[in-house]
Amino acid sequence: MNLSVKTMVTGAVAAFALSACTTVSSIDRVAEMGSSGNEFTDALHAGYVELAYKEAGFYDWIDAGFFRDKAEAAGMGEVVLPEDPNMWSIDDEAQLAELNAERPRLLAALDDGGRTDFPVVAAMAQTSYDCWVEEAEEGPEHNGPVADHQVRELGKCRADYLTAMEELTAEEIMEEVVMVEETPTATEFIVYFGWDVAELSPLAQSFLSDVVDEAATQNPAAISIGGYTDTSGSAEYNIQLSERRADNVAAYLAGQGVSTSIMDVRWFGEEDLAVPTEDNVREPNNRRVEITFE
Repeated sequence: MNLSVKTMVTGAVAAFALSACTTVSSIDRVAEMGSSGNEFTDALHAGYVELAYKEAGFYDWIDAGFFRDKAEAAGMGEVVLPEDPNMWSIDDEAQLAELNAERPRLLAALDDGGRTDFPVVAAMAQTSYDCWVEEAEEGPEHNGPVADHQVRELGKCRADYLTAMEELTAEEIMEEVVMVEETPTATEFIVYFGWDVAELSPLAQSFLSDVVDEAATQNPAAISIGGYTDTSGSAEYNIQLSERRADNVAAYLAGQGVSTSIMDVRWFGEEDLAVPTEDNVREPNNRRVEITFE
């Protein structure tokens, strides 16, 4: 950690005072703070506490103290921003370039309703990003017992960040779900899902309530419900995942009064991709259930 330059933005711009005598008990004290009353900052608090404990477990007391202090600020409801990688001593130019490319995307997702609409996922994205920054600074080229875990931890933090961002942007896509096609003979709706998710989010349920209202208006003779996945994961698993997605949509419609006798529920796994991709690619537009009135 570069102590001379690392700073953080709170309610006002202030330098972070990092303690040279970080202890587990000081992390315990921050961990036991009460709720800030804000779901996003509470989730940030929990995420940074976890990072502080992790670094303490590797005897990296400086970074443990850094994450402890970010956790404390979040626990008090202060504005805590993701780290600027340029303020860290990151030797790997490729890692630094990737981090610099991702930070604006992260900030845009946070500012575009992420903190309020999807606070837990947004906090996971931010804390995983900061974890990635911290591990990138230490890097595998820094020898010694503390650095023995670097390759594994750096990869995990990066993967956790990318997964959280994919879930966050998938939720944003779901916000924009609309009737996508209407002809004299059929009306089609699409519900999108996060990666490896079959459960219906509150946004999806709200959208499906509108589908129920439209079904009452149109009184279709048949409703086709088809579940799909992207190409990540095995074909066998994706068939099962698409089945769960289709069944959950059908169950919700039935629970809102749509007759099961007119529903034709099918599942196709990674067949018939909306966006053609290679195998093992996470593509949000392929993770969907299509509902067609006929």
